[in-house]
Parts: sequence; structure tokens; C-alpha cells
Amino acid sequence: MRLFSFQLPDGSFGIGVETPEGPVNLTAAFEIYQQAKRVRQPVTFAFIQVMVEMGYGSASAIRRIVEDPWVRSKSAGLRLPQDFEFGLPILRPSKIVAIGRNYLAHVRELQHEIPTEPVFFCKAPSSLVPHGSNIVIPAWLDSRVDHEAELALVIGKPCRNVPEAEALEYIAGYSIVNDVTARAMQKEDIAAGNPWFRSKSIDTFCPMGPYFVPSDDVPDPNRLNIRLTVNGETKQQAGTASMIFPVERLVSAVSRYMTLQPGDVIATGTPEGVSPIGPGDVIEIEIDGLGTLKNQVVKEGV
Repeated sequence: MRLFSFQLPDGSFGIGVETPEGPVNLTAAFEIYQQAKRVRQPVTFAFIQVMVEMGYGSASAIRRIVEDPWVRSKSAGLRLPQDFEFGLPILRPSKIVAIGRNYLAHVRELQHEIPTEPVFFCKAPSSLVPHGSNIVIPAWLDSRVDHEAELALVIGKPCRNVPEAEALEYIAGYSIVNDVTARAMQKEDIAAGNPWFRSKSIDTFCPMGPYFVPSDDVPDPNRLNIRLTVNGETKQQAGTASMIFPVERLVSAVSRYMTLQPGDVIATGTPEGVSPIGPGDVIEIEIDGLGTLKNQVVKEGV
């Protein structure tokens, strides 16, 4: 099941789900489902993060809703129009933890040392933009900016000091992130011994989406193919099997130092092939089963 946030031209919004018949308004479907089940205190889920927190974020739970006979009898009225816009799959995570240097070939292309422990940093949640929105290079930034295709993990329940053997139990689902980076600025900060935060957290430098795919529909996150194109030309292509530290190790390592909350995002690192992007470029990232994240680059004020 592929979930997404949507907004209609009239300003209404909610959660959608892809079905064989097309995109369906899952928020409305859930309200019908609760009526059919005579739920005494029905709730409305307009945000995926809330659905996850309340325990309805699994593919099996969503199938029960959309395949319910009463819901299916109303399916014609639940279909979304073609002019909806994608929103962020996770609207306001408390934090975005990004993993650096997690693909050997990428470490080598940037001439860094191979890590013996996961290297992580944070991106500001304010840098998030959805599928279809622009990556905006600030007017004052004239140095190199790079794309970075990454698998994103979405945490489903609070966790701290999680053993690797239990780590997958705390992942609600998966999405796609483009860890856009002001590369020249990052190199300046590294040379000065400063954190990477500013070069990673510029507004619009974290496209995410278009979908949230529940973890029970992703059999093995360590066996997914990633492909990024710029204007149709393949720039990055690798598999998550090439990660130095697999998904379980990342969740365990990060949770050792901070409590992860539902909706928090971990971007798992990028493979080799990072390259400069500029105004007019169209970036597309495809990951097996997770859809394609597409954004265009523009220059502020142009």
C-alpha cells in the first residue's frame, strides 16, 4: 500500500492511498469504515503521522479499510480528482537524522575515511518539501549544490537503546529523500572543523515523498534498488545492499544517543554519483516499490 498526503484546489486535504482503481481518499474511507463498524468515538485521520501513532499505519490495517464491503460500495465517491497536489508524507517530524558516508563508493568519491561507526547529523525539518515542489537555490548561494538520493525510514513508536535484532519493529514505513547539499559550503565547514548543519538545512533542501509505504509491504529494506536521474540522465544507481551499515544498525546506533519519536525520519545515506545541480534541472529518484520523487531546481528571484 502506498499512502500519500494530498491537497485539493478548494484547500481541503487528507490522506490518500493508491489502489488498482486509482488514488482514493483514505481519510474519507476511514470515516465510512468507522460508521460501518459503529465506532462510538470515531476519529479523523488527516495526517499519516497521526495514523501511524494511533496504530493504523500498517498495510494490513489499511487493506481492511479499503476492502471493506461497505467502503467499496462507496468507492466511486472516494476517488480523488486528477488535480490534487501531493503533500509531505510526514508533515512535522521532530527530527530528521541523516547518515553520512554509508556507501563505500561514495566515501571514496569524496575522498573521506571509511567509517567504523555510523556517522550522523541532522537536517532541519523546515528544509522539507513534497514531491512536485521546487528545490530553491537561495539568491546569495553561488557555489556548488549536489543531489543525494536516499532511502528514508519513518519511526513508528518511541524507541531508545534499540537492539539491532529488534530495530525493524520500530520502523513504521519507508519513503524517499533527496538530501540536497550545498557541497562547497559543506567542505568549508569540514575544513574549519564545524558541523555540516547549515549546508544541509537550507529551505527546500530536503524533498521527501511522494509516498509512505508501510513496513509490512517492504520485505527487506536492505535489498532495494535506488536510481536518480537529472534531466533523464542516470547519475546515481545502486542497491541498499551496498550500505556499509544496514537499516537495523542505523536505528540501533541513532537510538543509543537520542529517543526517536513516531514520525521521525532517518535518511540512510547516498550512493556514489553525486553531481552538481542548477536552475532548470529536473531531479527524479526511484526506489523499488516506493515510487518516484520528482522536483525541479530553480534559483530564488529568477
